[in-house]
Amino acid sequence: MKPHARRITTRASAATAMAFAVVLSSTTADAQPPTSDSDAMERYEELGAQAAMADEDLLEAQANLKDKQGEKAAAEADLAAATAAYEQAQGAEGQFRGHVDKFAAAALQGAPLSRMSVVLTSDSSSDLLDRMSALELLAADKANALGQLSDAKDTASQAQASATEARQRAQQATAAAQQLVDQVEQRQTKLEDQIQQVRNALDDLAPAQRTELGTVQDTGSYLGPPGAANDALQAALSRRGSEYEWGATGPSEFDCSGLTSWAYRQAGISIPRTSRQQYQAGKQVGLNELQPGDLLFYDDGTGNPGAIHHVGMFVGSGKMVDAPTEGQLVDVRSMEGDGHLIGARRMVG
Repeated sequence: MKPHARRITTRASAATAMAFAVVLSSTTADAQPPTSDSDAMERYEELGAQAAMADEDLLEAQANLKDKQGEKAAAEADLAAATAAYEQAQGAEGQFRGHVDKFAAAALQGAPLSRMSVVLTSDSSSDLLDRMSALELLAADKANALGQLSDAKDTASQAQASATEARQRAQQATAAAQQLVDQVEQRQTKLEDQIQQVRNALDDLAPAQRTELGTVQDTGSYLGPPGAANDALQAALSRRGSEYEWGATGPSEFDCSGLTSWAYRQAGISIPRTSRQQYQAGKQVGLNELQPGDLLFYDDGTGNPGAIHHVGMFVGSGKMVDAPTEGQLVDVRSMEGDGHLIGARRMVG
């Protein structure tokens, strides 16, 4: 989602930009030193695209890690609640079992708990009625105790099953989160290496090229139909001249999707953070149906949404406002980018 080292469609480099395709491969673009200004620009753009892909991969891994950490926390909370419920149910089971055990002990000791024994041992009709009433109360108490014991045992069993399931989920989420921590660290290391290559390539550019890249080229006004999309567009345009920064979301520095998500947030619309996630949001629109405020997405030329690494915002007249890569400013440029425009999405309306 990051920058996207699009063929820098600044005035002087537009022709060069359209002449080369960004090659995203495992081979490094700095295998050969540049032999001309155009070679240096091509190398810079190619490395920027590769770094953008690595940055998008990193953000994706970080988002996945955050989700897994949330799952882990939820599972641990469920485990704590289930464990407490199980312990409470065990306590209730023990209490009701004590009542039942008293009745069992009385029966073993020959206690007069039958109707016949009451009749045979009563001294008078009044005594008989009293004993019969007491017997009914005891029978009800016994049935109630047995029922409560059964319910407590069922509750304890269910709570134990819930605790076991929650414990398994917590263990699985913990393991998955740890794997993602390792993945994030690996991708962070890869990104840092590629960013350094971009910086080296930027240093190899001619002074005039670096000056052009670091200067706003388009100060024109662009308007869309009234509404949130135009509000987002104007917010993005207001950031022209802001520097590119890996992973930045504003308000003074941006990466590519950091700019688009920030701009829509100013319009009161929440959209996903990364360019790949933004490609799944809103609704798809054809390139012949574009309206100002629509988002444009760029991949590595394979047509694979999983390889998207750059996003810009359509302003009209075949142009977009975007944050390209390190060394460049937020500005309005040709929407052709590096020629790998995979599609467009409309966030509102």
